[in-house]
Amino acid sequence: MHEPVLTEFATADPEQACALIAEAYRDNRLRVRGSVENYRFEHNRCDLGDVHLDFLHNTLTTEVAVQPLDRMVLLRVLGGEIEIDDGINDRRLGPGDVFAGPHPGHDYRTRMHGTRLQVTGIDLALFTAADPAQDGAVVERLWYQPVSAEKARRWCQTVEYVTGLFAEPGVESGPLVLGAVGRLMAAMALDTFTTGEGEGRPCDRRDGVPDTVRRGVAFLETNPDLDLGVADIARACRVSVRALQLAFRRHLDTTPMAYLRRVRLEQVRAELRAAGPGDGTTVTGVAAKWGFLDGSRFSAQYRAAFGESPSSTLRGP
Repeated sequence: MHEPVLTEFATADPEQACALIAEAYRDNRLRVRGSVENYRFEHNRCDLGDVHLDFLHNTLTTEVAVQPLDRMVLLRVLGGEIEIDDGINDRRLGPGDVFAGPHPGHDYRTRMHGTRLQVTGIDLALFTAADPAQDGAVVERLWYQPVSAEKARRWCQTVEYVTGLFAEPGVESGPLVLGAVGRLMAAMALDTFTTGEGEGRPCDRRDGVPDTVRRGVAFLETNPDLDLGVADIARACRVSVRALQLAFRRHLDTTPMAYLRRVRLEQVRAELRAAGPGDGTTVTGVAAKWGFLDGSRFSAQYRAAFGESPSSTLRGP
């Protein structure tokens, strides 16, 4: 682990994008479908040595063939879709999915459709340094399908916490902090993306509702910060929009978007209740953060949900 190195890169040239991927990840072959004039590639990185925290965005459909990464790469899809084929798994992932990427020891192909990704890379040596018994075992235990909502939420919170620690350029962090961050990321990765002996697919404990509703609820509760429409939710549940709407109406007596609004209202309430005196928190600011831009409508929805005004929550004990 070393002091953070922050980099930002953007280009409209596919050849430059190919070179950046080669430098940041591995040698590759990149091809863009569509007019190159409309292409844009962005890549931001916080490099800590054994751990890197990246944001990647590309427009259009971009196909990339990449050599083995020799590290654990953990992904969260923020927008668009991504397909990954590493010869073992052939997957298509959408907004909100949190999963282990390609097998560390295999070539792979990926096709990104206007994708925005949160990418976390962890050197395999970090696991064996912490526990020599893990040598080789981590790769064999990796779970390559999207993890459960609870695991995804904890992973996202961890990544956001670590990213926040190093968001300010020029702020030095000592070896004790960097070492602790490395161990934290390795431990959370093991807990989130691997299965133990005899353990099957991670799943949510939501009984009494069909799979479509269960997947929809898990997706919305894990990803209330994403810019979502009903089509995005249906895609995440692998069903049609009509099927999703019928399932929510039949079993929850609501709509997917109304459920998402309630989840976001709960996020607003939690932030208002956690605000401290003089910390600058405002109802308008928190509401806007969670997508509520119409003040009067937001206040009415908040009062209907919680029986008090948002300003009362903010002023409360």
